[in-house]
Amino acid sequence: MNTKKLLMIGLCTVALAACGKEETKEGHKGHENHATTSDEKVQRLTVDLTVPEHIEKGKAVEIKALVKHGKEKVNDADEVMFEVIKDGDTKNSDKEKVKEAKDGVYTLTYTFKEDGKYNIISHVTAFNHHTMPNKEITIGEASHEDSQHEHHHAGMVHIMDIKAEKDKETTLMMHVMDEHGKPLSNASVTRYEVKTPSGKTEWIDLKESKSGEYETKHTFSETGKYTVTAHAEKKTDFHVHEETSFEIK
Repeated sequence: MNTKKLLMIGLCTVALAACGKEETKEGHKGHENHATTSDEKVQRLTVDLTVPEHIEKGKAVEIKALVKHGKEKVNDADEVMFEVIKDGDTKNSDKEKVKEAKDGVYTLTYTFKEDGKYNIISHVTAFNHHTMPNKEITIGEASHEDSQHEHHHAGMVHIMDIKAEKDKETTLMMHVMDEHGKPLSNASVTRYEVKTPSGKTEWIDLKESKSGEYETKHTFSETGKYTVTAHAEKKTDFHVHEETSFEIK
């Protein structure tokens, strides 16, 4: 083999080695960038709920929820709804939506017309996450017995908005909280009782996807108005439910 051929082989070998090294470096760098991007996307949705502890009935009060996604304040949440529950009566709770925010703060001006112990829940949905912190407020001269009302200690269930189309698979989801307002895991029963437009009743079981969050997929075959009651059970004295309705046109 002559000198010229040896020289060419040597140059090619060096070039291939350098190329491989560069590709490895770029590949590793690309992996690092991907990991960094993924870490940046995994941001926690937090809600700081501000409610006064005591106020007289008939006086307007501001209820505020500061919504953040990671460190960023959120002014365009998918939904912010305040639920006002008097003495644990979840069936007759008052629900008010707030669409506008300033510096991430959603404010509801509310007037309590009756004395009692109230539980305020801020239902916030944004970035495919839902959180529902809650706080108590006493209106007027509520008694100790009122604050220990058995319904207050029953826990709570929240039905995520159902947006369904006929003959198309729909995700159904509920959030369940215990008597302390914390996500309830390992519920023994989580199901939807669905009354169809034709009057039939369907039972749909949901499974826990993460702590306190239960979901499933279902296909609705009729157009018209549906009534949905969410049921959640865990122990002998824990059974909570909530009702909502939706329409398929």
